[in-house]
Amino acid sequence: MEKKYLSKFESGKIMKHASLLGVKMSMKSKSPDMIEIYKEFHREMDKPGFRPLIRAAGKIFDAPVVFTDNEYQMVSMYPTKKIDDFVYDTLLETGGLPEETIAAFHKAYLSQPGKRYDPFFEKEGLVKDCPRIFAEVYDETKVLGHVAIFLKDREFEPWQLDATSILTQVLRIKINLSNRMPSVNSDTLQYLMNRNTTKHAKTRAIAQLSKFDLKDAALLVAPLDQTKSQHAFASVAINYFLHRFPCVIPTIYNDDLVVLISAEGANVELGATAEKISDYLYQYHIISGAVDPVEDLYSLPDYYLQGRLTALYRYRNEMEGSNTKLYYYHDIAPIPLFLHLSQQKEYHCFIHPVLGKIQEYDKENDTDYYKTLSSYCRHLFQKNDTSEAMHIHRNTLNYRLSRLEELFGLDLQDYHVLLHLVLSLEISAYSNN
Repeated sequence: MEKKYLSKFESGKIMKHASLLGVKMSMKSKSPDMIEIYKEFHREMDKPGFRPLIRAAGKIFDAPVVFTDNEYQMVSMYPTKKIDDFVYDTLLETGGLPEETIAAFHKAYLSQPGKRYDPFFEKEGLVKDCPRIFAEVYDETKVLGHVAIFLKDREFEPWQLDATSILTQVLRIKINLSNRMPSVNSDTLQYLMNRNTTKHAKTRAIAQLSKFDLKDAALLVAPLDQTKSQHAFASVAINYFLHRFPCVIPTIYNDDLVVLISAEGANVELGATAEKISDYLYQYHIISGAVDPVEDLYSLPDYYLQGRLTALYRYRNEMEGSNTKLYYYHDIAPIPLFLHLSQQKEYHCFIHPVLGKIQEYDKENDTDYYKTLSSYCRHLFQKNDTSEAMHIHRNTLNYRLSRLEELFGLDLQDYHVLLHLVLSLEISAYSNN
């Protein structure tokens, strides 16, 4: 009798080769027994390589299955023949996918919030001609690989997602048992950025990085948004950097893509590398900020925060139509300080209470006292510069400043009052409220 695939069991036909695959059907639900599928995958896991697992999956789903690493390079697939699908056939022929293809799929199907995605079925858009199940293999800290099951014209069943979850779990176990772990350098960089790491542990970590010239390094930080797309693409980016730039140490830390760049003996090379990495990320809508130089690896948590805030400031400017040039912390300081304070829940307690009163007064009386005070502070209390910037006569400015003192009890000759107002205006400018 011709051999049939397990999907035939879905119609209730109990075939003889079920016992050969170790998969039994539940007569009540007419779907495979997940426990038996789990056992079958674990039996195949003990065999060398990944092909036995992927072949078993292909037979269970009665569909082509492909397993790639975290850079979408082909690890194993079944069957090893074309199926008239661009992704599958490209992986078969070249062993990898073009970056533009990866980015297009991320944009189309991973726009939902979250770091990781569970198995899901898709039949619209890019895959309308060949519906498939997507799945991600990951552990607590990183993406390990990706699975796709090309159902094509086969009917999708809910049990297939459960079976896919089992497959990803077994693949994760096998990857870890195969010692396919992240680089030691990546883990070391994470230790150094953690403020809770002891100085003794940091000393050991720095010693592990002795092969890099880190006397004057640079740190690039790219915050990842809360969509699955950027988190999935971060693994691709990390592998790209490792292959393209031997002088870098990339990692994922606190939902940020972080890259430590060694000097290579010349600051011009360091800067050029930072620009190339930033430009690469920007084409996939990932904004980065940089700190240069990084002179003390024990202070890496501080550099990391500076880089992150610089990236967030750059992102704000991008939203307002600014250019795409990479920002460096030393070029925009102390703006990151104000941005950091504005992100704290208690930021409002540092704001001078008079600002709210002035805004309310302007609203009720159609005046411009808040704008006038803000411009006066921004121009360092220079009346000529302030009046020119506001396109008003100096006498008009003097009148408004006098009224501010009278109406709100301000002493605009007091240094501490002026300093409080400047800081309050800057923090307020970057708050989300």
